[in-house]
Amino acid sequence: MRRLLVLLVAACNTPAPAIPSATPPSWHVRPMGGTRAIDPGAPATSELLDANGCAKCHAAIVAEWSTSRHALAWTNGIFQREYAARPQPWCVNCHAPLTTQQANIQGTHAAQGVDCATCHVRAGKLVSASKAATSPHATIVDASFGSPAFCADCHEFTFPVLSERGVAMAMTRHPMQNTVASFTAGPYAHQRDGCMTCHGSRANHAFPGGHDPGMREAALDIAWCRREGTIEVAITNANAGHSVPTGDVHRHMYLRVWKSSAPESMFQAFFGRRFELVADGGKRTIWDSTIAPAATKRFAIAPAELAGDEDEAINLELVYVFVENEFPRQGPRDDAPTVSLARRRMSFAALPACQ
Repeated sequence: MRRLLVLLVAACNTPAPAIPSATPPSWHVRPMGGTRAIDPGAPATSELLDANGCAKCHAAIVAEWSTSRHALAWTNGIFQREYAARPQPWCVNCHAPLTTQQANIQGTHAAQGVDCATCHVRAGKLVSASKAATSPHATIVDASFGSPAFCADCHEFTFPVLSERGVAMAMTRHPMQNTVASFTAGPYAHQRDGCMTCHGSRANHAFPGGHDPGMREAALDIAWCRREGTIEVAITNANAGHSVPTGDVHRHMYLRVWKSSAPESMFQAFFGRRFELVADGGKRTIWDSTIAPAATKRFAIAPAELAGDEDEAINLELVYVFVENEFPRQGPRDDAPTVSLARRRMSFAALPACQ
């Protein structure tokens, strides 16, 4: 998987098309930060507002999308747990973002989450980076469609100032999600396919990310070794084009090293962000231990600090946390709040010598 990802990146070395600056892109119909729902307009046929209608001609694309996190944006267990606890309308604007979905938030259209119309329908017409000669749709062609700026509509925003009802009254200047900014500062920023350099797929509608085991495996390299009586652990962001973890403020990782007989002496490192409240109603990042593209975090641990028996095996685990909730919502589409990215167990003497 990692080799395939590297080859894909190497092949796509053409700069991404720039977004025209004179006028807003045709797909940009709401303020940054998702303070409003997306109005798709009134298309000539209602099938453009339903993924099932799109499937009649685009079966492979819709089939791929239907298993994506976009399709599960509204129904997935992690979001629904958080939304049930704090049902803020602002959150709906990225998880069931169309005005037509929000008109009946319990309906089947809302359950499609980020669907075909969310991205492709504006002013009642189809929006795309290009138009096939055989396409029957009235199409607005915009070269910036699908660019990192397009993804930023839901993956790059500052903290909101919310009303008592959870409506976004204003956006602050402090980043809440900064995935796209992290990407544009990273090594793949000028790739022709932008975010899709890594998040593309056969039909380019699977959008694999942090919930995809292959993507998680490809992103990080984890190594441990022994040097002069010390355990050295190195975690490298080898292939992700943005910091890891990224996205929701809840997301973080833990590196844990311990002996089973002495869990109270566990070594633990945190990868994530910490915030403090500021006067404009937002939160300022005061700690960021996420791993930037191509960066490595290194740790040195004395075996004596782990206590336990001298010859006892040492455990290592890297845990990815989506949300700190030990009581996941029951249901067929539930999500585990945490996943283990790596588990290893070896005696100190059996560890390879550091090079």
